[in-house]
Amino acid sequence: MQLISLVVSKSTTNEIIRKITFNPKGLSLIVDETNKVSSGSNIGKTTAVKIIDLCLGAKSVSSLYKEKDTGENVIVGEFLEKNKVVAELTCRIDGKTHVFKRALYKNGKSLIDGEPIRSATEYRSDLNKIIFNNLNDKPSFRQLVSKFIRLENANEAALLKFLGTYTNNYEYQAIYEYLFGIDESKSENIDIISLNESIDKDIEAIYRKNGVASVREFETKIGLMKEEVEKFRKSYSEVTVIEDYETKIRENQSVLSDLKKLEAEYSKINLKQELMKEKIRKEEEKIFAVDTKILRQIYEKTELVLDKQLCDFEELEKFHNGMINKRIAMLQTTLNELETESKIIYDELQKLQKVYEKNYVSFNVELKDKFEEKYNDYAINKIKLENFINDYNYIIEKFQEKENNLSKKVEKNNDKTKKGKIEERLSHYFKELTSKIIGEPFAIVLNEDSDEDAFPVKIIGMNGKPGTGIKKAMITCFDLAHINLIIEMKYHMPVFAIHDKMENIDLKELAGIISEARNFEGQYIFPILSDRIDLMGIKEEEVVLRLSANDKFFRI
Repeated sequence: MQLISLVVSKSTTNEIIRKITFNPKGLSLIVDETNKVSSGSNIGKTTAVKIIDLCLGAKSVSSLYKEKDTGENVIVGEFLEKNKVVAELTCRIDGKTHVFKRALYKNGKSLIDGEPIRSATEYRSDLNKIIFNNLNDKPSFRQLVSKFIRLENANEAALLKFLGTYTNNYEYQAIYEYLFGIDESKSENIDIISLNESIDKDIEAIYRKNGVASVREFETKIGLMKEEVEKFRKSYSEVTVIEDYETKIRENQSVLSDLKKLEAEYSKINLKQELMKEKIRKEEEKIFAVDTKILRQIYEKTELVLDKQLCDFEELEKFHNGMINKRIAMLQTTLNELETESKIIYDELQKLQKVYEKNYVSFNVELKDKFEEKYNDYAINKIKLENFINDYNYIIEKFQEKENNLSKKVEKNNDKTKKGKIEERLSHYFKELTSKIIGEPFAIVLNEDSDEDAFPVKIIGMNGKPGTGIKKAMITCFDLAHINLIIEMKYHMPVFAIHDKMENIDLKELAGIISEARNFEGQYIFPILSDRIDLMGIKEEEVVLRLSANDKFFRI
C-alpha cells in the first residue's frame, strides 16, 4: 500500500482546504515555518497525520480539536461541524487505486471507493481485507496499522511496544508474526489464549482466597478439614450440664435478694441527702443579702416615729443571721452523717454485686459459652468445608474448560527455516540503518517459539540494550527496516511510515535519517522545523506541506 494524496474539503461547498500529494518513495516532509519567536504548536503538523490516521480507521474525530493538555479548540470543532469537512485518502494497492473517505464531523459517513459503510467496525474490517488481505480480522486492523502510523506513541518507550504496555505479550506475538510474514495461525488463537488467561486469573484468585497453590494442596486441605469437622461434631454432641448447676442457682438467688434490699436502702438514703441539701439551700436564702444602708435608714425612721429605744441595727442583723447559721450547721452535720452512711452502703453494694457476677453471671455465661463454643466450632467449620469443596469443584471445572479451549487451537506453522530467513533479512536491514544513522550496529532477534510468554522481538547491540538517548532514531531504523522487508518479500502491507513528534531529534541522527530516507524505496512522512531545512539540505520536492502561524492546516 502506497499513499498517493490526501484531500481535505468542505462538503457544503466542495471547496478544497488542503491537498497533499505524497512522493511515491523517499521523503515527504511537513514543514513548520514558524520562527523561533512564534510558537510552532497548534498550526496543524499533527493534524495532517491524524487525518490520515482517521481515514485509516482511527476512532474519534474529536482528536482533531481536543487535547489532554490544552483542552478543546472550540474554533476548529465548530469549523468542522459547520462546513461538514471531509477527508479523502487516495492509495495504490497492488496497482489498483482506492479512496478512503472519512467525515471529520460528528456522525458523518465513511466511504470506501465511493461505497458508504454502515459502521466503524465494518469500515475497519473492510480496510483490513483491502490493505492487509486479512480475512479473519485477527489481529485487528488498528493493531496492525498502528505500526505504520506513530502519533503520540512515537516516543522512546514505544520502540517495540507500539500499542502500549497494556497489550499482552501473546497479542504482540501474533501481531509481529503477522507483520513479519512468519505465520498467520497464531493470530487465530488470540481469543483462545485471552480466554484461558482470564480463566487462569480466576483460578489464581480462588487459590489465594483458600491459601493454597495447587489442586493437590486443595485436596490435602479438604481431607484435613473433614477430619476437623468430624472432631467438632463429636465434641458438641458430648457436652453435658454442670453437676452443681441447681445449687449455684439457689445461692445466687439469695445474693440477688440481698442485693435488691441493699439497692433500695441505698436509694432511700440518697433521697434523704437530696432533701437535706434542699433544706440547707433554703436556710441560706434567709441570710441578709440586701443593701444594709437602706435598711439602716428605714430602721432610724422607725426609731423616730416610735420615739422609743430599739435594739441596735447591727445586733439585730447579727442575731438573725446567727440563728440561720446554727440551723445550717445542724443540717450540714446530719448531711455529713448521711453521706458517710451512703458510702458504707455503696461499698457493701459493690462487693455484693461482684459476688453476684462471680457466682451467677459468670457461671451462666461460662455454661452458655461452653455450648455455643462447641456448636459454633462445628457449624463454622462445616460451612468453611462446604465453601472449600465448592471452590475446589469450580477449579476443576475451569481446568476442564481450559482443556476444551486448547483443543480448538489452530496448529502453528513451525517453519524454523522461514523464520530464520526473515530474522536474518530484517536484522540485515536494521544493522545497516543503525550503523549509518546511529553510528553503531544493532541486531534484531526473534524469540523462540517455545517461549509463549516472552515478548516476540528483541534488539541487541554490542554494548547491550540501546540507551534512551538514541531510541527515537531507533524507531525510524526499526520501521524502515520492516518496510524494506515488506518490499523484498512482497507482503500485502503498507510501505509507508508516518512519524510525529520528531522535532527534537538530535541533528546528527536527523541528518542520517534524511540521507537514508532519500534512498528508501518506501515512503517516509514526518514533520520538520524550517530552521533545520537549510542545515539538512532539504530539497523543495521533498516538502509536501508547509504550515505556519499565518497559514494553519484548516486555514482558520
